[in-house]
Amino acid sequence: MIRACFNRERSIKSEKYILIYHTLLFNNSDTNNLGKKSREIIKAKIDDVISDLTKAYADEWLAHYQYWLTARWIRSLDADTLRDILIEQSKDELGHAEKIANRIIQLGGTPIMNPGKLLEKSGCGYKEPPSDPANLKQVIQDVLDAEACAIETYSKLAEKYRTTDLVTHEMFEDLLEDEVEDEEEWEKLAGIWK
Repeated sequence: MIRACFNRERSIKSEKYILIYHTLLFNNSDTNNLGKKSREIIKAKIDDVISDLTKAYADEWLAHYQYWLTARWIRSLDADTLRDILIEQSKDELGHAEKIANRIIQLGGTPIMNPGKLLEKSGCGYKEPPSDPANLKQVIQDVLDAEACAIETYSKLAEKYRTTDLVTHEMFEDLLEDEVEDEEEWEKLAGIWK
């Protein structure tokens, strides 16, 4: 009897929280997922922040796909080493996309839902794997190009939001740090595969 009452009370509380959650979720104000003070500290236009985040989100998804597909495409005696690095890199880029998506949602935006729009929204674009699956030098150069674009993009965006949206600024700084480390690793690999 006590357990049934407890479960019913918990069920009512859960229903109340679900109702509150759905009310917040579908109330489409620009910053519906932020608290009062969080909204106050953002001085940037929310639409501009979401637009920049959306472009970065598309770039990260495309980098993830580029690295993942290339890892499966490449063939040569040395491909296994590079394949493992590409797979890990692909996971990192997907993690970046997740962070960016969370920030978009937090600001009241919607991440790109149609994968066909990723290329359209991207700032860095997408490079197909080389037609020759043994051309590992080209694979490395393509990754270096993608990392350089990400570094340039995140550097500009971190600076843009330095004083107008500190949370987004910090996120772009963290992403920038990751991309700089990635570029260093790939430059070392480029030196090996001369």
